[in-house]
Amino acid sequence: MVNNIVGAPVSGCEPASMMTGNSRRSTTRILWTLLLTGTLALAATGAQAQPIAQPGQSPERQDAGDEHGQEGRPWAIVGSWFAATSTGIRQFFTFHADGTVLRSVQGEVSTDPARPPHTAAHGVWRYLGNGRFGVTVWDLFYDVNTSQPLRYNRLRLEVTLGDGGDDASTRATVDIVDLQGVVVGSRTGSANLVRIRFEPLE
Repeated sequence: MVNNIVGAPVSGCEPASMMTGNSRRSTTRILWTLLLTGTLALAATGAQAQPIAQPGQSPERQDAGDEHGQEGRPWAIVGSWFAATSTGIRQFFTFHADGTVLRSVQGEVSTDPARPPHTAAHGVWRYLGNGRFGVTVWDLFYDVNTSQPLRYNRLRLEVTLGDGGDDASTRATVDIVDLQGVVVGSRTGSANLVRIRFEPLE
């Protein structure tokens, strides 16, 4: 490759083969220097143009920064949480770094016709700023005997992290949605969350 570069015309009128040995070496060093400098400049420009998203930071919120301290970081909600509603219902939430969320709650398995079973809830979360997060999750209720779908629940939350980042409070709206997508009922509520911490065996 070096021979091909050096063998190319350098002035438009005289081939490089007519140059002296010292001139060729000098030209080769210059060409390699220019090539290396250009490559480094392109790499630096690419790094500046492609900001790296932190875990859990949605692409549209990459500009949110860390202006509110640890509790305001767009990825601060990532992890698993115990949750309890004001009516005593127990549940778990897991917020993933890619902006998705899973929720499990007591009563998912039921043989009571008045309280049909339902799937775990799946959804997404977004950072809203000032330590607040928006969450939307859906689950599907079905007949325990036939597995036929009955309806959906859509849960929307606004989660506000506490000062330490290991607890949170929520405001919630639950919509009952029929199989055609029509909201046929709603209720509101609240819950408190506590982060599940790693506990070593020893």
